[in-house]
Amino acid sequence: MPVPEYCYFPLEAEPAPGFYPVALKIASPKVVHKTDMGGVALNLGNPEELRKAKQKILENLRSHGVEPGAGDGWITTRMYKGIELFFGILQDPVFEKVIVFGAGGVMVELFRDVCYIDSEAGEAEIEKAILRTKISAIFTKGFRGQKYSLRPVIDLILRLQRLDVQELDLNPVLLTEEGKLVIVDARVLPGKSSPGLRPARYEPGIFKPEKTVIVGVSGHAEKAGYALAKNSAGDPDCCYVNPHLAILFGKKIFSRLEDLPFVDTAVLSIPAASLQDTIERLIPRKVKNIIIITAGLKEAGKDERFLQELAERYQLNIIGPNCLGIYANGKNLSFGGEVRRGEINLFSQSGAILAELMDKAVYKNIGFENIVSVGNMADLDFADLIRSYTGPGPVNLYVEGITRGKNLLRAIRGCPCPVNLFKAGKTEAARKAAFSHTGNLSGNYELFAGLVQGAGARLLSDINGLLYPYHFKKVLVITNAGGAGTVISDLIGDKLYALSASEIDRLSEVLPSNWSRNNPIDIIGDALEDRYLQAMEVADGFGADAIYVLVTPQFMTNPEKIAGLFLRKTFRTKMFPVLLGGEMMEKAKTLLRQEKIVFFEELNEAVSFL
Repeated sequence: MPVPEYCYFPLEAEPAPGFYPVALKIASPKVVHKTDMGGVALNLGNPEELRKAKQKILENLRSHGVEPGAGDGWITTRMYKGIELFFGILQDPVFEKVIVFGAGGVMVELFRDVCYIDSEAGEAEIEKAILRTKISAIFTKGFRGQKYSLRPVIDLILRLQRLDVQELDLNPVLLTEEGKLVIVDARVLPGKSSPGLRPARYEPGIFKPEKTVIVGVSGHAEKAGYALAKNSAGDPDCCYVNPHLAILFGKKIFSRLEDLPFVDTAVLSIPAASLQDTIERLIPRKVKNIIIITAGLKEAGKDERFLQELAERYQLNIIGPNCLGIYANGKNLSFGGEVRRGEINLFSQSGAILAELMDKAVYKNIGFENIVSVGNMADLDFADLIRSYTGPGPVNLYVEGITRGKNLLRAIRGCPCPVNLFKAGKTEAARKAAFSHTGNLSGNYELFAGLVQGAGARLLSDINGLLYPYHFKKVLVITNAGGAGTVISDLIGDKLYALSASEIDRLSEVLPSNWSRNNPIDIIGDALEDRYLQAMEVADGFGADAIYVLVTPQFMTNPEKIAGLFLRKTFRTKMFPVLLGGEMMEKAKTLLRQEKIVFFEELNEAVSFL
């Protein structure tokens, strides 16, 4: 580690370092924050200044009620000039060892301009994290005519990844004019870091249920067991079990588990006290996947470790408990609503949020490949599911709290498909709610966000983004209202497509002379469907990834006819109608829903997946 030249002297000795200028510091376990107590003197240029500084520090300490004694001493270090940086190590209960980097000195506590780096991150991931800090401008843009190399910073972080301590603060670490790092001050809590968590398991069977059984079906429409039976009623390979019913939805019901044929997947909607016995009685039926709907365990303070023990003993995949169920291989083994087949994989920690998104998906003509309500994650968690899925994706996650953070980061890094994530529990109040809901710790949001983004996941700011399989880098907007165009421009940010001079000229040939001449393309409030079509046809030849077509309810606007443009013509660029308004838009929305065309009703939702 790069440290300055230094000397240590006993408390009663006169420090004589033999080099100047120096900094003088008290070395005592009684003084943790030296600067706060006046325990540091800087830029001492000769022995006389050093002697006076020593006496002044002793006076300062006594004024704070601290009397140095046996075992205490003085440290003199050679003075360096440079930009103050911060490096640290912390032990997080979820992500284990984490490296922290950012602006140093007092800036750490004042502005918290820091990033979080996983102890297993590679160089590319480290660099990406560093560049999210404001202090990184000294490496990308330079400072006072000098631009610094990232190499020494990355090298020091790589060394810290190999250092096994409980906690470490290096502050400040000076970046000198020569581009070298010097650790000026350090605070270390020795000891071993937290033990590694269990490796993530690879369990592909959860997405391929074939022969299934629902244990605990019900004839009462208000029960989860009724909805489970109804959703699977059309599947000839799904059996029902209930000792008190004979037939449901035309299916014969088994009264005993022992009478079942061989099944690979079982859904349990039964009292918590019956879970262990039921699972063990299913083992002879060759079951491998268990989905537990039952609630009232960890979220109610009860021990769930027996489920993980059963999973390990019998090599089972257990989803839940306290979950909505799953949709996989075209089978709806949940008590949610209707599901249409598509390409999205949605894994959610909240059953209620999942039910809302599933219902909205039906309304929006959005389909799914797999849906998993993970519930309390007594056994399989997000990492297991990500590693189990082989593509093509995307994988969308609704996360409240996790317990095995390292496994999640490893899974994200290794996933061949895009991973998109919405994290709830950003505030203290939300974290408490998440704990009472699922029994998981939500942890520090900034730390969570930095680590998962570093590993390669996209963090969504709007939960609606979980419904869409898109990711665009350059977006074009066509609008009949400047205000709406301005608002969506702010939301799109740096992904707003920049029109070239020739593209502006081509649009000018078909649009009124007073059109906006930039993106958003404001085709003016009196635009009818023919002007919309002309703008769409011309813009279709540009280089944007997607085009949002905003329709606001002007007096002369006919939203239904504009919606009809998306039925009449096929475009090369992905086109999205954005219908802003209420009653005037209803016929247009109905038309688009009938034709299974994705549209948006709010600007925030339109950009929720960007």
